[in-house]
Amino acid sequence: MDTAPADAAPSRIRELIPNPPASRRTMVKGLGAAAIAATLVPFDWALSRRAATARVAPSSEWTDPHCGGVGGYDGQSSNWWEGPAVCYGGWRRGGRPCNAENRHWDGHFIYSSPWYEDIWSQRSTNYCNTRNAWRWSTPSGNTFRCSDAWTHIYWDDGTNKAGLTIAVCFVGVYG
Repeated sequence: MDTAPADAAPSRIRELIPNPPASRRTMVKGLGAAAIAATLVPFDWALSRRAATARVAPSSEWTDPHCGGVGGYDGQSSNWWEGPAVCYGGWRRGGRPCNAENRHWDGHFIYSSPWYEDIWSQRSTNYCNTRNAWRWSTPSGNTFRCSDAWTHIYWDDGTNKAGLTIAVCFVGVYG
């Protein structure tokens, strides 16, 4: 491919181009490299977008209290410290697991007041129709985010429980 045969004769097209800037073999190599790049760049872009989507999904939310059409319901009372009765589901609901971004926190936490809890939480997209949260507005105009996570809690007496928990996080006031 790199060397011409000893008896090679110029083609008719080559005879029409006086002093070409590159040899035919150089042009074929360049076209091959361009074809490979044109194939791999979109493939690389698609893979990077897929990875970015996977990281963003647990933070997405529905802007209605029905998890994108799964169903409507009334809020249940909070049973994990404070929070209004605007979220539904989970064995614990309340304002305790809200992070600085007003979502259910991820990771490991230890609380020792008023009782000892060793808590492991991971946000999930399995419970609210492929998203992690939904928004709920009260009649007074306050907006809350109900954010899901799978949580495992260990207490100092040796008991533990794992299951869905809901963070009732204040987002803001409409208007």
